[in-house]
Amino acid sequence: MNNIGHQLKKIRLNRELEIEKLAFLSGLHAETIAAIEEGELDIQVSTLAKISDALNCTFSIGDVSI
Repeated sequence: MNNIGHQLKKIRLNRELEIEKLAFLSGLHAETIAAIEEGELDIQVSTLAKISDALNCTFSIGDVSI
């Protein structure tokens, strides 16, 4: 699991959100979110922005915060 995927899953579970609910809130497919969480899919900045908006949080990639 990659660092972003790990962070995403941790936040989602802490907020007691099912993948399907996060998918609905972010406009993404549940399979996409699951693949990101498991490190099977590299996340694009635009996708990370959608997830961040849905979770009302920020993520950091190197020196960049989203």
